[in-house]
Formats: sequence, C-alpha cells, structure tokens
Amino acid sequence: MSSQVFWILMITQSPGAAAPTPPSPAGSKVPAPAVWLTAAGFLPFGALSLATFLLPPFDQPRAEVGLMVYGAVILSFLGGVQWGLEMARQRIDAGAPALGKLSISVVPSLIAWVCVAMPFAVGSVGLAAGLGAMLLYDLYTVRQAHAPEWYPKLRIPVTLAVMIALILPNAV
Repeated sequence: MSSQVFWILMITQSPGAAAPTPPSPAGSKVPAPAVWLTAAGFLPFGALSLATFLLPPFDQPRAEVGLMVYGAVILSFLGGVQWGLEMARQRIDAGAPALGKLSISVVPSLIAWVCVAMPFAVGSVGLAAGLGAMLLYDLYTVRQAHAPEWYPKLRIPVTLAVMIALILPNAV
C-alpha cells in the first residue's frame, strides 16, 4: 500500500493528459537509477576517506575538509528529500505540508553547518550521527507510507558505509 501512496504523491498530471499506469507489483524493488546514483554518490566518501590515509601528512587536512563538506552537502540533501516528500503529500492530504515535518527537514542542514565549523575529529562524528538520525527518520517516513517501500533497501547500506567513511579517518 505504501508504494501506491508514494505513486499517487509523485504523479503530476496536467488536465487532459493520459492516465498514468499503476505501479508494478515489484513496488519494493529499488529502481536501477536510484541504485546507480546512490553508488556514484558514495564514491567521493570512499575516495576522500581513503585519501586521509594515503596522502602525505601535509595534504591530509584537505581530504578531511573535502570529506566534511561533501558529508554536509549530502546531509542537507537528505533533509531536502524529506521536504519534497512532505510537499508532495499535499496532493492527497489537505493537512500537508505539516509545519513539524517541514521543520524536521531543515534540521539536517543546520547540523551540517555546525559540523563543518568544527574540527574534523568532532565534525565528522557529528555528520555521521546526523546521517544516522536522518536514516531513522527516513525509516519512520516509510512506515508512515510517505516514502517508497524500497527506500530502506537503498538507504541503510549506503548510510552505514558513509558513516564508516566519515569516522574511519579518526582511527589513525
């Protein structure tokens, strides 16, 4: 049922347009473009995390800054995803968008902003914690049928990998 609700939320149909086709029974399968783009989005995390180990000591701080800035961008993006889901809900729920849910979607950007201003050892852990908290909220939105059924299959593994990539440089 949640994939149908998501499908309804995402339809933007102009008057006179042909009726869209209903979702396939494989509504919990992660769409290939989402998999590829998510995998590509992890590459800077992996590369920059490794760079903090492999670069000469005088270049490592640049890799750390790059890792934190990219982590902040992605954390902000995840807040934007929630903003978009809440705005789309207005098509089927007259009470949407809800102030509380829109407010929650702004918090990741604020966390990211604070973390980037901190030293790497603290900011990177803060970003990892922020990403973990966003994952928990994303799982909540799936349970509420406000995000597609397949979203956890995409988010859980990449979020854990990103959290490791952010924290791992602190181990040396």
